[in-house]
Amino acid sequence: MFGQKLAIQDVNVSKITGSFFQMRVEIDYDMSEMIESIKENGILNPLMLKKIGSEYHVIAGHRRLKAARQIGLDTVPAVVYDKIPDKEAALKGMVDNLNRRELTPLEQAIGYKKLIEEFRFTQSELAKALGKSQSIISEYIRTLELLPPQVLKAVISAVLTFAHARVLLRLSSEEEMIAVFEKVMREHMSVDELKFFVTRHKRTEHISDRQLELEQISKVFETTSQIDKTLSNYWNKEILLKRSRIGDRLQVDFRNGKDLVVKLEKLLSVLKENSAKLK
Repeated sequence: MFGQKLAIQDVNVSKITGSFFQMRVEIDYDMSEMIESIKENGILNPLMLKKIGSEYHVIAGHRRLKAARQIGLDTVPAVVYDKIPDKEAALKGMVDNLNRRELTPLEQAIGYKKLIEEFRFTQSELAKALGKSQSIISEYIRTLELLPPQVLKAVISAVLTFAHARVLLRLSSEEEMIAVFEKVMREHMSVDELKFFVTRHKRTEHISDRQLELEQISKVFETTSQIDKTLSNYWNKEILLKRSRIGDRLQVDFRNGKDLVVKLEKLLSVLKENSAKLK
């Protein structure tokens, strides 16, 4: 896919009018180091541009272009792709940024999601093309999609790290995520501290759920035992609830059709009287 070799050319900054594939979050990056490097050494890594008519859109190199404009450069070195398909151009931009490690984890997640939604990549295709595991692609997108809005806003503004956000997703509900997120912010919890807290919280939650389940089971057995006893009082063991490891069954002994109808009607009456106790 990436076999095409193109020459580097100088492109007028005023001709670069748009962004072909942008996964960057609009926050105030510290550009001072890049600006000083460009002033001293020039732009060492050319931008990737897609030519559209007489203008150019950025495939990769948004920050380099921003720095060049701040310095006041008239031209920037670039590799220009003219007839490249949109899908390939988008993938090139993602690969370039990943190779130079210029994207935050959140921006990676945004890039993965846009490639899948806008350019019809499957997670498997994307993982293979980017040299990533499919589980990482899936987890990053899941984190982006499931975070509560206030938590996502904190990640975008760099108040909360993406690593914190991924730990918060272990919680069972959005309400829990928000409550624990607020605790993280109040107590300035590290990622390791958050992991410990969430693990302990989940363990307590599991014990509580199991305790409730055991109480419900005990209640059912107690109620069905009462039904057993009530039915036995009516028919002296002629109608029984029998339990075993392989399953439960209802046994009704009857002498004729009329006797069966009477017993079934009584059975329904007993079950209705006790049904509220089973809920």
